[in-house]
Amino acid sequence: MHPYDPLRFHGTVVWLTEDQGGRRTGPPAPRPDRDYAANGFVPPLTVDKGLASLVVRPATPGAWRSAADAGWLVGDYRYLHDVVSGDVIVVAEGPTVVGYFHVESVDEGK
Repeated sequence: MHPYDPLRFHGTVVWLTEDQGGRRTGPPAPRPDRDYAANGFVPPLTVDKGLASLVVRPATPGAWRSAADAGWLVGDYRYLHDVVSGDVIVVAEGPTVVGYFHVESVDEGK
C-alpha cells in the first residue's frame, strides 16, 4: 500500500515536453513504492488562486502519456472545486505547468 492510498481520481496524465515548458528531465519516473508529488489546480482556478498539493501515480512511470490515479496530498482535503469526471487538473511544479491530468472517474469519498 502506498502512503497516499486511496487516490480518488482516475484517468490519464499527459506530461509536457521541455519545449512546451514542461520538465527539463522528462516525465517523472517514481519507483514502484513511491508516488510523484507536486501541485495542481482545476481551471478556472489558477496557480495564484487554487494551487493544492497533488499526488500522481502513473501506470507507466516515465511515459509521456499514461493511465494514472491522482488525489490531493491530504486525503480528506476539501478543494475549492469538487473534481468530477471530465475535469482537467493542471499539474505544476511551483508556478511551472508540467502536465495535465484528465479525470475520467472519481471515487466517492469525503
